[in-house]
Amino acid sequence: MEVSLDRVRSSTLSTSMRRKYSLLAAQATREAVKLQVMPSWKGCMRLAFLVSEYGRHPGSDVQEVLHPDQVAEDALRAIGKSPEEAARVADNWPSRPIDEIAELRRVKNIVHALSAMRPHVLDPKVRATISRWLDICETLP
Repeated sequence: MEVSLDRVRSSTLSTSMRRKYSLLAAQATREAVKLQVMPSWKGCMRLAFLVSEYGRHPGSDVQEVLHPDQVAEDALRAIGKSPEEAARVADNWPSRPIDEIAELRRVKNIVHALSAMRPHVLDPKVRATISRWLDICETLP
């Protein structure tokens, strides 16, 4: 999987080859999350990176595994709470147990990844949800 990500970033490869490696990296990431050898939050961040770098707009031949709307929906589902719930929990985060702080930090990392891919998301409801997360992101640890 790391080899395909290195190839995705390689400036010596053609755009077509980088797209093929990005598809391979996305498929490997989804499989790793499915097999539970990669945490879902890490998979969300990796897929969001791939979409932000190689996401395509309407009419393109982007594979479903890298479809911006699907990746964003999966990432939002992996967060597992609403922005309002997270804001309430984050309201006095320094006094929270370490596991809650770590979870809030993972949420913040996913939100940052979502912000990079937001321009590629077409579904207005998903874009609005990402915007709500971005509004509270700075309150998270």
